[in-house]
Amino acid sequence: MKQAAVPLLFLAALSTTACSRQDKIDRIRENGVEVVLNHREPYKRAGRPSTFDLKRIYSIDTESEALAQAGLGSAGEYGVDDQGNIIIVAFRNKRDFIYRFDPRGRLIGSFGRYGQGPGEIEWPFLDCVFDNGRIAITDRMHKYIVYDRDGNAVREFRPGFSFGYVDPLDDGRLIVSIPRYGAGQRGTYAHPVSLSLCRADFGEIKELDRHQYPPDGGNEKLLPFFAWRVSAGHIYVANQERGYEILDYDYQGNLRRKIRKEYAPVRPTREIRQAFLGSAVDQPGVAHFLPDPLPPLAAIFTDDEGRLFAMSYEAGNGPGEFLWDIFDPDGVFIGRKSLEVPLWQGLNNGSRYTMIKNGLFYDYAEKESGYKELVISAVTWR
Repeated sequence: MKQAAVPLLFLAALSTTACSRQDKIDRIRENGVEVVLNHREPYKRAGRPSTFDLKRIYSIDTESEALAQAGLGSAGEYGVDDQGNIIIVAFRNKRDFIYRFDPRGRLIGSFGRYGQGPGEIEWPFLDCVFDNGRIAITDRMHKYIVYDRDGNAVREFRPGFSFGYVDPLDDGRLIVSIPRYGAGQRGTYAHPVSLSLCRADFGEIKELDRHQYPPDGGNEKLLPFFAWRVSAGHIYVANQERGYEILDYDYQGNLRRKIRKEYAPVRPTREIRQAFLGSAVDQPGVAHFLPDPLPPLAAIFTDDEGRLFAMSYEAGNGPGEFLWDIFDPDGVFIGRKSLEVPLWQGLNNGSRYTMIKNGLFYDYAEKESGYKELVISAVTWR
């Protein structure tokens, strides 16, 4: 029996070595910060899922006559609370800006009327839907307002300067995008935008990143990509100026790691040009709007477990689909998924148009009629 144990131990050692080889990730350190080096192909991590399947459950169709009668005029940004209730915020609504749906997509009610008075809004950005059902809104880049689950305004604050999206953290502090008007090139649209960690009163603690708009305001090329997501202790920041590199901060504003990935440059196909230019795609003098090659990233989103999903312009498996790179919470590239996510969803700084939460995938789909529907699908990892 003792002699037989030797080859068994040897086999076990081989198995352990094979697993460790499989899990070996290329990492370096730069200025004391970990850098995860991801290559063109995903790492194989034993026992961990690398992609997922989707099964459609239901949708919220903005072409619905019932929603039109309720005043929902357009499909905008959305969020989901811990019970699965869905909040949709849009610009062109007829009465209220904020609409709440139950976990089956049935309209519960609406609130957030147009106006300048208490609890009223004029030009809303959806910042966050808290797990407890509260909703945070940036209004006209000057007012931060929080509603409770029933639509009552429980906080209104004007910090005295312009700001964009706000991501509330668990301890009450905020991640705030702040345009630095006057700091850019004089006589042009150009100005930098900071992404900063702030106190609850919007007092700035630390600048995490800064993005520079082009002098022409984007009239001569695609606006540079700059987006961020907050999820499960991570603040992910993507800035085109760094190429395919995504910063991963903790909630204290400490840079935890840099996530880098090799990529193949993609040239703008007619399908991509059409997605951005629409009916103007064949007009003379518009080809220069898109850079050649395209930027490495087009959009990002997260799930509630800290995974990061990054869309390049690489064509996917079906018509209208693009490849999304999947990173685990350690910044390791573990797989890909081909998804049909309209390119316009990644255009605005940080707009919330795609997410995975509580095992469900939320994403807009464009109908042949031109209307949009929010499709909710079950996620099965494999």
